[in-house]
Amino acid sequence: MNPLLSARKVSFGYGAGDVLRDVSIDLHPGEVTILLGPNGSGKSTLIRILSGVLPSRAGEVLLCGRPPRGYPRREMARLLSVVGQDPPVDFPMTVESFVALGRFPHQGFFGETTPEDRERVRQALAETDLYGLRDRTLSTISAGERQRATVARAIAQGARVMLLDEPTAFLDIRHRVAFYEIVTRMKEACGIAALVASHDLSLCAEYGERIILLAEGTVASQGTPVEVLTPGNVQAAYGLAVSCDRNPATGAIRVTPLRGMPAKNR
Repeated sequence: MNPLLSARKVSFGYGAGDVLRDVSIDLHPGEVTILLGPNGSGKSTLIRILSGVLPSRAGEVLLCGRPPRGYPRREMARLLSVVGQDPPVDFPMTVESFVALGRFPHQGFFGETTPEDRERVRQALAETDLYGLRDRTLSTISAGERQRATVARAIAQGARVMLLDEPTAFLDIRHRVAFYEIVTRMKEACGIAALVASHDLSLCAEYGERIILLAEGTVASQGTPVEVLTPGNVQAAYGLAVSCDRNPATGAIRVTPLRGMPAKNR
């Protein structure tokens, strides 16, 4: 099966410094891929390049066979949605109105709202546990609730590819799990390809089919959670001693930092 989004030997830098070097990845329909790596490893930069916001210094990115920057705005938005790290604060609108912005690429020239648009927004609000807050303004809800609104907008958008940059950073454990359950349902029901940048190694191992581990701007390891989340790989990338065993309830890989073991400088 051909990937919906792919990068081939992508490199990027500011001035003479490299942020990414020769990064190659494929995002396939019906698959959740997790992007891991320490701070400064290039995760956010890679997502900006994949979304067409930043041009790569070298290499190629293809979205459904074409460079992302070559798509008209509406067509691009029907194919790809992005959730950033910082939830919106200053938008002077209600939660429901903000989520409804996700329907923009599907509306006509005059922005008519259809029954399908309203139903998609209602479903997105319900999926993210925001329906009861739909009439509140963004400035009156918490950072975690605003982040869930951003995720809900992406769900309502209905794109084939979702790029999510630390979407659970402001969420409590219940809503972090709920987020991964939502993405799992979407990839199974709609066949989306999702790339989720995260720092939560163990929770990602429960839900990601594939993991890409970045370190110092390169792909240090790529494969299944069992292949990537090993004590050696984690220590090499993060400079931290860990143990890796199996969750007794689910069988997924579980990563635990080791107390009393000094972190190594990288």
